[in-house]
Amino acid sequence: METNNLKPLSSFIFIPLMFLIFLRPFISGLAYPAFEIYYESFIISTAIATLFFSTYLVRSENAVQAKPQAKSSTNSYILPILLLLLSYIISTATSVNVHNSIKETLKFLSYISIFFIVSRIDGRQKTTLVKTIVIAALIISLYSIYQYFWGYQHTIDYIRRTDSKLLSISSYTRDILLSKRAIGTFPSPNILGGYLIMAFFLSLYAYFSTRKVYSGQNRVSSQELLGIIPIVAILIALVITKSLGAWLSLIFTFIILTITLYNKFSKKRWLIFIACIFIFLVLIFILSNRWERLINLKNPQNSITQRLNYWNTAIAIIKDHPFLGVGPGNFQKVFLKYKIGLSTDTRYAHNIFLHQWAETGILGFFGIFYLVFNLFRMARIKAVEKFIHLSIFVFFLHNLIDNAYFIPETGILWWVLLGFVFTHPEHN
Repeated sequence: METNNLKPLSSFIFIPLMFLIFLRPFISGLAYPAFEIYYESFIISTAIATLFFSTYLVRSENAVQAKPQAKSSTNSYILPILLLLLSYIISTATSVNVHNSIKETLKFLSYISIFFIVSRIDGRQKTTLVKTIVIAALIISLYSIYQYFWGYQHTIDYIRRTDSKLLSISSYTRDILLSKRAIGTFPSPNILGGYLIMAFFLSLYAYFSTRKVYSGQNRVSSQELLGIIPIVAILIALVITKSLGAWLSLIFTFIILTITLYNKFSKKRWLIFIACIFIFLVLIFILSNRWERLINLKNPQNSITQRLNYWNTAIAIIKDHPFLGVGPGNFQKVFLKYKIGLSTDTRYAHNIFLHQWAETGILGFFGIFYLVFNLFRMARIKAVEKFIHLSIFVFFLHNLIDNAYFIPETGILWWVLLGFVFTHPEHN
């Protein structure tokens, strides 16, 4: 792992941070809204404490003429984050529903708070935090596999005994239980898919970092073998989500990775061939299970039709509220007024740019656009660090056609990854 000149985060801050990040994907904010408020408030409070202690330590070091720490590259991201924060504040003040906007703004504050805290960790703490996230992803993947092969049948049997009509009335129940799509601890298979594609590249990062450490050995270490388990489990769980959006994002990222690193595969191009066959088989599996819904464009549950209608509705909202938006958290509030086509009700536009613009206005759109632009502009990385950038990139691609960014269980992780990237100035 890399080293840097940043001081390690105090254990009084780092240990609770590690616990919070580990716990986040296991508890749905939709199912437990009270937990959501406590969780976000605790993260924001932790960020304030971190700011206080870091300021105190800097003053103490200056008093004894200590060497200054390396400047964190998070400074390059102050402007887009400030633009986003300002857009949330202004849009909340003019919101069509202030209560919803305050809740959404609190969620965004927790995002940037976790980013701020993670951006202050050192290399060793980063290693520990990566392992923590990979372990959480492994547990969720194993649970999703159990759910898919055994758990759903128990649920179906229970529903048939208590409410036999639910399986025929609820399209969501049919899609998840009868079509068998793993959701793990998340609200939907697509959200789980968004989480797993990030976790997949992060597990590759952990694995290749371990290989780098043990590269001097002639035999395969037990640590390397253990590192393969999360990769395999995450991939299996990702397959059984049957999330076409997650897999398309992963495939596009794989294509970019192959193009940029093709020369390095000169002696191992058979790996590319195997990966292509695996992807082809996965697509056949997903399409064969969802073909009827995908080709029936008149079906309001059709994924393509839904997203086109969501995007058109978002554009209609933007036309009426181009500068200030309707307020954070209010897309669903105005959705029925602007609804286009037969799309089902939704809380999100299923496109990160359109949703941000519709809710927080032009300032919010420029803020998120500038944030992503800076990420790609500064992505001059070496060795295994590319896997963290790929985790960020694949999640961004997924959110061009989905809404996982706005779900705290997954959105928090994306900001953690941003914190990883901009902790170490030598990576830029």
